[in-house]
Amino acid sequence: MPFCPVCGAEVSEVDEFCAKCGTALREGRARYAREEKREKQEKGERREKGEKAEKHEKEARGIAPITGGMILIYLGITFYLVATNVVSWEDWWSYFLLGLGGILIVQALLISVLTRMRAYGFLIGGGVLCLIGASGILGIRDWWWLILVAIGLAMILSTLRERRRTPRP
Repeated sequence: MPFCPVCGAEVSEVDEFCAKCGTALREGRARYAREEKREKQEKGERREKGEKAEKHEKEARGIAPITGGMILIYLGITFYLVATNVVSWEDWWSYFLLGLGGILIVQALLISVLTRMRAYGFLIGGGVLCLIGASGILGIRDWWWLILVAIGLAMILSTLRERRRTPRP
């Protein structure tokens, strides 16, 4: 049941004037109808966004088993390389981290393509693991930690720069 826009008294839908204060209700009813229509549209938009997000989550969940399978396959390959003396146990971790980083980068790309969601965490994490693995393979063991510090600083500075450009609501 609608209410008077001036005094808030309850009125019927057929009343043309408020019985309490005498206000003409046609304008009030029109405003009420507009607000009701806007609320319905907003509710529909929220539901639609929720359905899209749910669809993206379902698609992203399907990527996790693929990633897990790729990790197991790569783990098996690296163990085979050690068993055949192509890679030593001492260097195994470097090769494993390099491959694991590559798999995370592939996962980020799959998420981005299939769900249109951004997967920067997987992309950055994969890149860092690739750098650590590559530094071990290339024999850069004394200063590879500087790479991590440089990446961390770049991320912080990039975020701060972006925050300055983006106005706050």
